This record gives sequence, structure tokens and C-alpha cells, in this order.
Amino acid sequence: MKSVISICNKGLQYVGGSPIVSLEENTRGAELCNQLYAEVRDELLESHHWSFATRYVRLPKLPESPPFYFACAYQLPADCIGVRQLQDSKPFEVVEGRVLYTDSTPAKAIITVRVTDPALYPALFVEVMARKLAAELAVPLMNSAKLEQTMYSKFVDSFARAAAVDGAEGVQQIDESDGWLQARTL
Repeated sequence: MKSVISICNKGLQYVGGSPIVSLEENTRGAELCNQLYAEVRDELLESHHWSFATRYVRLPKLPESPPFYFACAYQLPADCIGVRQLQDSKPFEVVEGRVLYTDSTPAKAIITVRVTDPALYPALFVEVMARKLAAELAVPLMNSAKLEQTMYSKFVDSFARAAAVDGAEGVQQIDESDGWLQARTL
């Protein structure tokens, strides 16, 4: 079963650290994992539009309008950590207060949300989190810059593999009624 502790222990194992039972225990590994876990999770969620963290939403319109350039303002959900696109593909901008400015009416968006339940993470995302934690733990826990470089390289490889597999889940079907595409594929 995937849990915060199992992900942290996997990262600790990669750097040769001792396993932990809880983030509150009085060990250096637990203290560091407690400091780093949420930061690493959010960083990874922001760095790729993971399918497990995707949500389609109709954004609530705010009463005030943007001061210039765009016509409408919308409130993003509190757990939104990134906007992929609007349904109508119109330009948009996210500003302070988790507000989205656009000319779309209504604004239907595809967003990335903060998923905090590790049970919802795909196996490859768990591996990416553990590798990133290991890279972050290498210097403060094991005092080794060389280990940090090795762990970071393994993190980069695991991230690329996980992102490629995740990206393949949303492949659009080719419209076979398009004559130009038919001519190119024959």
C-alpha cells in the first residue's frame, strides 16, 4: 500500500538511510522527510500535467472585471496548481489570488490539482517522488554531493520515463475522415 511513509522510506533506502515509522519520530531522516515531502510532491505535480491530477472544471465568474486587456475574471479552485488550457483555447493569464483572466464566457478549463492521497499515485509517480526525495536527502542526510548527483541523474531518468508513459494515456485519436491525413498515411 502506497503511503507517505512508504514513499519516504523508498527515498531513504536509495541513499542508504534508515527507514522511518512516522514523520514525527525523532530521527534526522524523519525530520528531513517531514520538511521535504510536500515540497517535492507539489514541485513534481507542477512540472508535468499528470493524468491522475487532471480535472475538468467550469470556473465561477467573479463580479469584478480585470483592469485591462481581458474581459472576465474567474476564481480557480483552491487545490489548482496549474491551468493547462481553456476549452475554447482562448488566451488566459493566472494572477494573484488564484484568479484567471480571459475573454472566454463561460470559462471551462483543464487544470492540474494537488493530489495529496498517495494511494492515488501511479507506480511510476511513486518512483519519481522517491528518486527526487533521495536526491534532496543525499547532502543533508549522507553528506555526499556525489550521491546527490547520482540520485539526481536517476531522478531525471525516472521522471522522463513516467512522463512519457503518462503522456501516452491521453493520445488523441486521428480523425480518419480527414482526406489529407488519409493521403499522408497511405
